[in-house]
Amino acid sequence: MDTYRINRYDITDQTTYINRLIQGGLRYQKLNLSCAGEIELSCVGFQPTVSATPISDLPGSFKCSDPVLNRIWQVGARTTQLNEIPTNSLPDFWVLTDEGAFIDSLVPQPLATDWSTQLTAYDLEFSVKSISNGFGFTVLSDTLSNGIYIFVNITNSSISAHAGSTERPVPLASATLPSFVTMNKWHAIHSVVNMTQISVKIDDTVVFHFTQTSAFCGSFGLGASFGHSAIFSNISLSVSGQLMYFSPLRNSSALNDFLLGTNPLSVSVDGSRRDRIAYAGDLDMTTGTAFTSTYGQEYLNGSIELLGSFQLPPGFFVPNAKIQQSPRTSEINGNITGLIGYSFSIVSSMARFYEQTGDVAFMNRWAPKAARMFDWAHSQTLANGLFNVSNSAMGGDWNYYDPSMSGVVAKFNLVYAYTLKQWIPFMDAAGLNRSRYASHLHILQTAINKHLWSDTLQAYYLSDTHKDFFSQEANALAILSDTAMIKNGTFKPVLETMARELYLPAGTLAFSNKSSASGWAQKVSPYASGYHLKAAFHANDSTNARHLLHSVWGPMSDPTHSNYTGCTWEVMNTDGTPGLGSSTSMCHAWGSGPTADLSRYVLGVQPVRPGFEEWQVVPQTLNLDWAQGKYPIPNGKIHVNWSFDPVDLLHMTVIAPEGTNGTVYLPAPLKRKLTKYDASGFTSTNEGSFTVQGRKNFTFHQTS
Repeated sequence: MDTYRINRYDITDQTTYINRLIQGGLRYQKLNLSCAGEIELSCVGFQPTVSATPISDLPGSFKCSDPVLNRIWQVGARTTQLNEIPTNSLPDFWVLTDEGAFIDSLVPQPLATDWSTQLTAYDLEFSVKSISNGFGFTVLSDTLSNGIYIFVNITNSSISAHAGSTERPVPLASATLPSFVTMNKWHAIHSVVNMTQISVKIDDTVVFHFTQTSAFCGSFGLGASFGHSAIFSNISLSVSGQLMYFSPLRNSSALNDFLLGTNPLSVSVDGSRRDRIAYAGDLDMTTGTAFTSTYGQEYLNGSIELLGSFQLPPGFFVPNAKIQQSPRTSEINGNITGLIGYSFSIVSSMARFYEQTGDVAFMNRWAPKAARMFDWAHSQTLANGLFNVSNSAMGGDWNYYDPSMSGVVAKFNLVYAYTLKQWIPFMDAAGLNRSRYASHLHILQTAINKHLWSDTLQAYYLSDTHKDFFSQEANALAILSDTAMIKNGTFKPVLETMARELYLPAGTLAFSNKSSASGWAQKVSPYASGYHLKAAFHANDSTNARHLLHSVWGPMSDPTHSNYTGCTWEVMNTDGTPGLGSSTSMCHAWGSGPTADLSRYVLGVQPVRPGFEEWQVVPQTLNLDWAQGKYPIPNGKIHVNWSFDPVDLLHMTVIAPEGTNGTVYLPAPLKRKLTKYDASGFTSTNEGSFTVQGRKNFTFHQTS
């Protein structure tokens, strides 16, 4: 995408201007009349590069008597739609010429190999000709381009080093360029890099030497600051005298080396503007939303195919992947990853995909990989039965601005339990030893309840090193995995604690109040709240479900809100404003969870057998007067319409595709006690439930 997100055109005649790169999630266009007179404009606007299908025409739908919930469903669906990237829709990032790679106003993108991000010392050489103003490059860069940015500004004869991927941060060091460094002339750059020192030589003259106190490792990238452009060629990297990489930067192989080509798969990304990368954690939330709205099965499958190919030998996965690459055909030779919770998230997404599709080939492909993840997790349990993270480098999470965790962490134990619980019903069909994994789950849940529950907090504390506060997501996962039910015989204590300690007028805290004293930010997370909402529905707690919907998602779905985008956001401050300032993603897929939950719990459509060969409709009324909609399934749609008339009598219709069968449960709670009804020939097998064959419409009318 266009990394600086600014394009300037001098409009002098009637023409159409099309930027070569994509400005994802664009909201505004600014037009300046810079001279006296008048100008008449027509056809000024944006051309979408993703689906522009109206929400009303999506495969799934949801409406009810509460307009706030209708808006929430729609913004979640639109967010998912904007983050579904079709195959081969991204443009090439660099322009390759006979001279080399022409780079114009683009943040450096790192060389992407299995070994490049682990580099601690290397010699970097390349040739460059500045076309306008100057150029830049990064060293010691991570996969998201953050490292040490070397900014060469020929217009003012300066060179400087900055932490990050642009020249915007305050310089760490700077110097004056010698007079022989000029525009439109080829220069040879030689940079000697180690973890704390960087030396830059231009045309055999050392022009810059920089020493820093913090030690880094990482790859390198080539770029140009905004308004700058240059042609790069003949780049080489050597380690201890051994050539590790060389490219003339004149053919498409260079685009593959730096992951700068188009996307070979249809994928679902985290945000339409930022970061436009496949993330396993985001995918776990998006999977449910997509199946109930866009039915973007190909995007989910592509994301799983990509992320699932990044499984390391121990069994865990890499948490994210740039979408400009093909799935790996071999494993990475490594034994460490980041964001260990996301390794469970990708396995959770696999279970959800199979639940919704019943795709046997998909299950057979991914079950062995899921089993490897579970086997590794079991190998990391301590004698007391708890899952342990031995390396803090693996203990980061979605809240990257908070401290990384290691040791026994409630979230990592409970996401393990939650994911394992989702997989156990499918293990027989997948050829896995169901009883063995069920035993692992039982041992894990017993240990969690014995060692991580706090009678003082009336919740599961954060970790063995932080016992005075708790995580919203971890306690929601305790409900979703039924671990809390095993402990207390009810979900009520945990939900009451979360309501008492986390609720704010502008949303719900991701961590309880005492967390700030230990360095945790006080933020409202639509991602963590998404699991909280699922937990409230799982517990059939309409009070907390309504509160979460209206307080967290109500404001961001309100068109009158000053920050309204028509999409769900990444994170919020405690006053409801975007939580990371101008960098906040305002179209973030991980916030779209309510769209899935309103269809699954308020319409009530749920699979009983994978692929909806057998289904059930179990609506929770949420004190609504009516709800209606359609839920896409592999061979059609299930239509549900239920309502209470002016005298509070229930009327309900369910239509399902031929070849399926299911059970319809009456919405709960009813507004009037059920004494008489007309169910058009259907007989209740149990009080309030009816067996329905597909293509035989179910209608129900409560009578007085």
